[in-house]
Amino acid sequence: MKIFVGNVDGADTTPEELAALFSRFGTVMSCAVMKQFAFVHVREAAGALRAIEALHGHELRPGRALVVEMSRPRPLNTWKIFVGNVSAACTSQELRSLFERHGPVIECDVVKDYAFVHMEKEADAKAAIEQLNGKEVKGKRINVELSIKGMVPTGA
Repeated sequence: MKIFVGNVDGADTTPEELAALFSRFGTVMSCAVMKQFAFVHVREAAGALRAIEALHGHELRPGRALVVEMSRPRPLNTWKIFVGNVSAACTSQELRSLFERHGPVIECDVVKDYAFVHMEKEADAKAAIEQLNGKEVKGKRINVELSIKGMVPTGA
């Protein structure tokens, strides 16, 4: 079972650390840590469910409550939005909340001073771009535009 772990500090969190945390609930098959999230594969479904229940909201680092939930595949097609000039003080959850005012956000990843936001519907993505481009967020004016590839297939 694939588990999504959000609000991870990828600079300080190792796959071994997460695997040790999750191994209390079942056999950890693999663990991959990205910038602010991770994926943990647990062999047993019951163990995965126990881990989600026990670890959702757990603070691996002070002030950083983990988001632990069953991984959901991204829909076949999403609209990928590039967000430039993102403040270091802006979290992916804050950016996600900003975009969710315009429609469902499938994924939101902040990478240094830019981010990618994946939205389900073209109309929502265009509305978000129109309303948020040039908006000041955490002291910086963000640049919001459709990513060059625009609509991307799953896994891209």
